[in-house]
Amino acid sequence: MNIPSMEPARIDGARHVSEDLAPEQCWDLLRTRESGRFGFLHHGRIMIIPVHYLVRDHAIYFRTATSGFIGEPSSRLQTSFQVDRTWPDRSEGWSVLVSGPSSHVVEAGLIKELWGKAMPEPWAGGERSLFIRVQADIVSGRHVHLS
Repeated sequence: MNIPSMEPARIDGARHVSEDLAPEQCWDLLRTRESGRFGFLHHGRIMIIPVHYLVRDHAIYFRTATSGFIGEPSSRLQTSFQVDRTWPDRSEGWSVLVSGPSSHVVEAGLIKELWGKAMPEPWAGGERSLFIRVQADIVSGRHVHLS
């Protein structure tokens, strides 16, 4: 018995186009989402953690706990933040990657401003009062779609 798949059918032989996105296109796309993935090296292991975030002045901000491996007091020189969106029924999607150092936000005025921004609450339990900033050294993106 042949059971039909619930997955969208792929168009065999279709030509996919992969386009690089300009940095400003990447920032525009980053502003359309509210959750992404923060990646960093922790004791020799690559960690990738989902977070709710906001964009301000070409940097990514999110909240975390002061304890735990994201909230450790040291700045991280090599981190990445990734956001994507896909449309499987159209064989289409985009992905944006921001890479650069991350650090605790310590500027009182900026902390006050960030608290005033609309941002979804972190899903993880406990107090999440520490803002982390990912400063963009490299911003890249790609859009894949059918031609």
